[in-house]
Amino acid sequence: MIQQTIPGTDLHASTICFGAASIGSSINESDSFRLMDAFIDQGGNFFDTALNYANWSCPIPSISEKTIGKWLRTRPDRDRIIVATKGACPKPERFFRLSAEEIAADLQESLTNLQTDCIGLYWLHRDDPTRPVEEIVETLNELVRAGHIRFFGCSNWTLERLQEAKRYAESKGLQSFCANQMMWSLSSIAKENISDETIVLMDEALGAYHEAEQLAAIPFSSQAGGFFSGRYRREQPAPERKREFVKQHWHETNFGRLDRVLELAEQTGKTPAALALAYLIAHPFPVFPIIGARNAEQLIESCDAGTFRLDAEAVRFLKGERQESPKT
Repeated sequence: MIQQTIPGTDLHASTICFGAASIGSSINESDSFRLMDAFIDQGGNFFDTALNYANWSCPIPSISEKTIGKWLRTRPDRDRIIVATKGACPKPERFFRLSAEEIAADLQESLTNLQTDCIGLYWLHRDDPTRPVEEIVETLNELVRAGHIRFFGCSNWTLERLQEAKRYAESKGLQSFCANQMMWSLSSIAKENISDETIVLMDEALGAYHEAEQLAAIPFSSQAGGFFSGRYRREQPAPERKREFVKQHWHETNFGRLDRVLELAEQTGKTPAALALAYLIAHPFPVFPIIGARNAEQLIESCDAGTFRLDAEAVRFLKGERQESPKT
């Protein structure tokens, strides 16, 4: 896999990021270890987890972080492995948790779970638009100075809050966000079809900001729930048990994109899933899609997207802005 440095850091990360939400829970520990080892074998070194993964399905709190922490102890190359984790995680009793005390408490738990004294890339899981951005930036910089984290990013922050944070950090000579997580894939999704109102989607304005600032984008839901894997067709009935998936992806614009993915796959010999991820990576700013593989076959297929680059014509074709497929 191609690796590149996250701008503003010395973190040299694989283009594909391993999403660890299921690690240690629906994927048991031994299978999780094998899957993470396989990712390393594919040239990967970038993992994404969170303090609350997967508290919704496992009685053991923070099982993803704890499993990764145990796995890291088995790796002789752990110094080159980047584990990014999220704090300020929503809780049932309190959704927005961005006070200095809450961020510090979550971070301490993550350090313990991951069996480390410093986290290379630390994410804020959500924003609290009512809390002054100056306070949040100061808190994160204090944690950097204390040696608990090296760099930090944000997840589901609006463009306006990103700009505000950058302006404040620059005015004070402080570190700002080095990366941003948003919901983004080849799929066209209307905001009203997202049940969680705090989710931020990639749009034209946000993309332009990433390009202008060369801010790294590390999108979640980058595979659109497998919509572009090749197993769905417009003539098939919509999956009855996947209401959210159907509401977001099951419409003609996306089936048109699926048609073009399948056409390009036929021409190039690449899998549809790899092409849908490569579409993101081909944008004119650093993009590290988060994947959600559950077995070695899915992992290898997704990691292949990090071995090649689509040109601008192919990107326009997949999006539907060009009618004829590019020559191969």
